[in-house]
Amino acid sequence: MIQTVIVIFLIIIALLGLVLYRYHNQQFMIFDLTENTRLGHVLLIAGILLIITAVCGLLILLLLPVIWTLITVIIASLIAGFVGICFATSL
Repeated sequence: MIQTVIVIFLIIIALLGLVLYRYHNQQFMIFDLTENTRLGHVLLIAGILLIITAVCGLLILLLLPVIWTLITVIIASLIAGFVGICFATSL
């Protein structure tokens, strides 16, 4: 059961990373990232880090005990929180 929830979480994190990576130099919601390059760079780096985190999380899920997946949850939460703070300061 917990493995299924973790796989769903990893898929969501990977999709979020892909969206952030794709829109790092375009219009994203209410932000024009062609003008706000600092936020665009944050999205680029966060997108790459989230994709790497999802891949590492899958490897951890397959190779290590389930308790180690907590590392993936913490890292992904910190990255997503950092992106949220950057959005809030750019308003």
